[in-house]
Amino acid sequence: LDRDWSLALTAAFAFADSLTHGACGHDPIELDVVGWNILIKACCRRGAIHRALKILNETMPQKGIEPDTYSYNTVLAALARVGDTRYLQEYLIGMTNKGIRVDKYTAQAMVDGFLNVGDIQGATSLVQDIFNQHDTLPPYTSHLKIIEFALANGLIFEAKRHVYFIQQLWKWQPSQHHNQAFCQLMEETKSNPKLSKEALLKLFHYFGEDL
Repeated sequence: LDRDWSLALTAAFAFADSLTHGACGHDPIELDVVGWNILIKACCRRGAIHRALKILNETMPQKGIEPDTYSYNTVLAALARVGDTRYLQEYLIGMTNKGIRVDKYTAQAMVDGFLNVGDIQGATSLVQDIFNQHDTLPPYTSHLKIIEFALANGLIFEAKRHVYFIQQLWKWQPSQHHNQAFCQLMEETKSNPKLSKEALLKLFHYFGEDL
């Protein structure tokens, strides 16, 4: 039987709706931000990004519920998988305008989206912009992705540009203006053996390039 709808997704929404009506004999339960985030994730994982965006932009505000970092990161990750960089940038701006915290998963989604359309320069610039504006970095794997994509495509300058950024991170020192979470993230990045000088040299040599 061919369907143009998802049975699992339909079941998830039906169950969520039954909770709000007390269909199982319990008092009605209104979904909170966690509940709506689960539905957003279900939509994104089943390819119904348009439905996830409607929940984020319309349903949650109508219910008086403010989307949080997880709400936006889930949508950003879905947009990244399809390489929709225009929407990625729009939703990042909307996220920051609303004062919602940007974290390492936000940065990771942005990087993945730009790399998925081959915009290596854009991915590198985004990492630096997010670091400068929001005091956060993507997971170390995102740094390696950028460098590997650049080297594999013969964009040696871009690969070295990102390495230079990593070298600046090695020199970073905390100040009284930085919170504990950011300081911990920086120390983890600086001390990560996968981003050490030796590891980066080995990566460049693998692609037949000098660093």
